[in-house]
Amino acid sequence: MKVSGENNGHLPSPTDARHKLERRRRRRKLCCLLCLLILALLIIAAVVLALTVFKVRDPTMELVSTTVSGVSPNISLSSLRVEFNITLDLAVRVRNRNYASFAHASGGHTQLLYRGAEVGKARVEPGRIPARGTELLRLALEVEVDQLATDLGSLLADAASGAVAFDAETRMPGRVTLLGFIKHHAVATSDCHVVIGVPDLSVQSQECAMKTKL
Repeated sequence: MKVSGENNGHLPSPTDARHKLERRRRRRKLCCLLCLLILALLIIAAVVLALTVFKVRDPTMELVSTTVSGVSPNISLSSLRVEFNITLDLAVRVRNRNYASFAHASGGHTQLLYRGAEVGKARVEPGRIPARGTELLRLALEVEVDQLATDLGSLLADAASGAVAFDAETRMPGRVTLLGFIKHHAVATSDCHVVIGVPDLSVQSQECAMKTKL
C-alpha cells in the first residue's frame, strides 16, 4: 500500500526541483561575475600597456661630433661675390625611448634651410634603431652656393655679425615593430637649428626637436 504524497522514487519533488533551479541560477551568476572580472582585468591590462609599452615616445637626438669642410667664406663687398662652399659632416646619436624597434628604409632625407629657403639636401641611409636602443647617423650636408647667393644681402649681414644660422629638417619613414610581430608604419622627423661661426666655420650651437608619427 502506498501512502499519499510519498515520492515514488522516480519523480523529483517540488522542493528538489526548486533547489536545482536555484543552484543553476547561482552557477550562472558566478559565471557572469567571473566573466566580468576577467573583462575588467583585460581592460586594466590594456590601459596599462597603452600608457607604458605601447605609448609612443619621441626619440631624442644628441650631436656627437661635427666636422665642417669646404671653402672658407670669401666675401668681396666691392664685387658682391661670396664663396661659401661648405659641407657639414654630422655624427648624430638617435635614442629610441620606445619598447618597439624602428627600422627606417630608403627615402629618408635631410633638408638644409637658410632663412626658410632650401640650400642643401642629404640622404639618410637605411638603418634600424632597436627598442630602447640607439643608432649613430652620419649626415653629409652640402651647402649650395647658388641658393645662398639668392639671399646675398642677408648672408653678408649674418657673416659680418660672425654667425650664420641654418635649419636642418630630417624625415625618416619606416616601420615600428612591437613585441616582435606587431608592425606599424611610422615616420620619424626632426627639426634642428644650427649656428655656424664665421670665419672659423665652427658650430656654435645646435638644438633639435624630434617626433614620431604612426
